[in-house]
Amino acid sequence: MIIELISAVVILAIAILFFNPGHLTMPDTIVSIMIVTMIVAYLIFAAYLLKEKASDERDSLHIMAAGRFSYLIGVAVLILGIINQGIHHDIDPWLVIVLCAMVLSKLLFRIYSRFKM
Repeated sequence: MIIELISAVVILAIAILFFNPGHLTMPDTIVSIMIVTMIVAYLIFAAYLLKEKASDERDSLHIMAAGRFSYLIGVAVLILGIINQGIHHDIDPWLVIVLCAMVLSKLLFRIYSRFKM
């Protein structure tokens, strides 16, 4: 679990650095290093999430609740971003693409799991 936590913190830290806090100069090499580091941290994080197994029913419920909560927070933040940018009449297409991908993947997996699991 410590590796999962460290990789999540690295992902968050790099994502915040992309906002360029303090107006730091961001040479191309630093941006490239940040991108590669973020990809590696995400792959480590995803590997641990996919390998995660519940030891009992309570643990299984905690894992499912965490997944639902993070999904709902992700969708809510994307919707708020779309609303905010809609007010300014400048909607970033990536917000809409990510929202559609999240909702469609959730829907398709629910349909798949109903018939196959």
